[in-house]
Amino acid sequence: HTQCKYSWNLAKMNKFMSVIVLCGLAGLVKGACETQAANLASAKDDKNYRANCVDILSKQVKMEFEASLQYLLMAAQFSQDTYYLPGVAGIFWTSADEERNHGKTFIEYLRMRGYNGNEFFAEEPLKPILGKNKWESVSEALRDALKMEKAVTSSMKDMIDICSQGGEDDPHAADWLTGTWLEEQLNGQRHLAGLINSLENFSRDHKELGEWMFDREL
Repeated sequence: HTQCKYSWNLAKMNKFMSVIVLCGLAGLVKGACETQAANLASAKDDKNYRANCVDILSKQVKMEFEASLQYLLMAAQFSQDTYYLPGVAGIFWTSADEERNHGKTFIEYLRMRGYNGNEFFAEEPLKPILGKNKWESVSEALRDALKMEKAVTSSMKDMIDICSQGGEDDPHAADWLTGTWLEEQLNGQRHLAGLINSLENFSRDHKELGEWMFDREL
């Protein structure tokens, strides 16, 4: 009899706890609905916010992450035992991190300007920007890296032009792109061109030995 009474009380307690949990969930849902319905403030400044400029900045996020993926594959190849060029791989590991951070910085800037879109990768899955996963030489990889950086610089210039259009200009975005990014891109291009030329000098007579000597200097 005592055991039956205990089982009955336990069932009542379980039912009571279920009611509490359901009420709690209902409260959460109600709270979420109330938050959505509230008159929320926005960082967007209609006088300075230009949708055409902000939209093209949002598209740059994907380009930065796809460049990062491409650099990751370059670094992975030259880390293989069959290559083992840690200096060369290090260049590409660092570049992969930099491109990913660029993408994050663009998202942070867009949030600061009041952009609430989140469809940065919605059109199609992320993929390496050049669609490559193998290189026949260090020179080929470095030349691809230079090609990527020039493509990003060209994209920056297009964004600056759009954000500087008369009557639809966004001075802050144009200044941010010019002051923060354009100089970094141009310096990066010069650095890669210098690396390619140094490698060519090392490899003038012996390609494999030249790559090894080049790697030791990095």
